[in-house]
Amino acid sequence: MVLGKESKCVKINLPNGKVVDVLNTVLDEISKWIQDDNMKQESGGYIVGYQHRESGNITLESVSHPFTLDIKSRVYFGIRDPRHKLFLRRSKKNKSYYMGVWHTHPQNVPIPSSIDWDDWKKTLQTDRTGSEYVFYIIAGTEQWRMWVGDMASGEIVEGVECHKNSEGFYLKSDEGNNEENN
Repeated sequence: MVLGKESKCVKINLPNGKVVDVLNTVLDEISKWIQDDNMKQESGGYIVGYQHRESGNITLESVSHPFTLDIKSRVYFGIRDPRHKLFLRRSKKNKSYYMGVWHTHPQNVPIPSSIDWDDWKKTLQTDRTGSEYVFYIIAGTEQWRMWVGDMASGEIVEGVECHKNSEGFYLKSDEGNNEENN
């Protein structure tokens, strides 16, 4: 999915048939940290959001950003600054819960490293989120990608954007399937 100066909400299909909305506030903050020159270090933080009781859909609404005590290099980011935990506590008071992590890569289209995969697998075993999934976003210099970890099965799959019509409006999942079959 393409990163832009002003991102719009993006809808991603979930393995259970529900949808996760990645709000523009998430994408706009992540866009500020992309590694678009050789001097920029990897950045990252936590993702917070909530699951809708009625629909079961999920909204990712905010992210923390790098702080002074985090570990940063061109190809590594480690969350160490206690202000990330403060971000999570403040978010929880507003009914927005830990949902995963994000970081940048100095690639046009990001590809998870073996370190990413190992970390994500450990996260599935230890972390608890506000839903049955953990979300992992990597932002490259031109595109971003999301992976979805299923807490029950331990499976991690790449999230796929919901279908859009020719005018850029999202379709209901059954409309998208019908369009493909025509």
